[in-house]
Amino acid sequence: MLVMRFHWLFLFGSLGWLLISLPGGCAQPQPAPALSDLESPNLDTKVRAIKWAGDNRLESAVPLLVDRLQEQDTSVRFFAICALKKITGTDLGFDYKANARQRADAIQKWRAFLLEKNSSPPASGTNEDGK
Repeated sequence: MLVMRFHWLFLFGSLGWLLISLPGGCAQPQPAPALSDLESPNLDTKVRAIKWAGDNRLESAVPLLVDRLQEQDTSVRFFAICALKKITGTDLGFDYKANARQRADAIQKWRAFLLEKNSSPPASGTNEDGK
């Protein structure tokens, strides 16, 4: 009887390791998102790209993420503001659940933030004479 229990334990233990070592599922790995996916008409693609931009702190995605704050879909606005906060360190008072007027006011702050950021000279150790 003890030998039989050991046999079953060995069999199930081996199957467990086999199952653990198998690749996960039949789905193909998805390619990394691109910046253009931030404007995708497909909601899943768009949200995946927004998360990717935030997780990778892509400064180049900030203008496109600000555009996503205008979306009708609440989840897109939520993930867009989360990504912006990861990248810039601020949400500038934007509330993804706010009414359209309040969101529009906060989006204007984001647009002003972008203008200021694009118009400020890069930080360097030189003065106006280049010295």
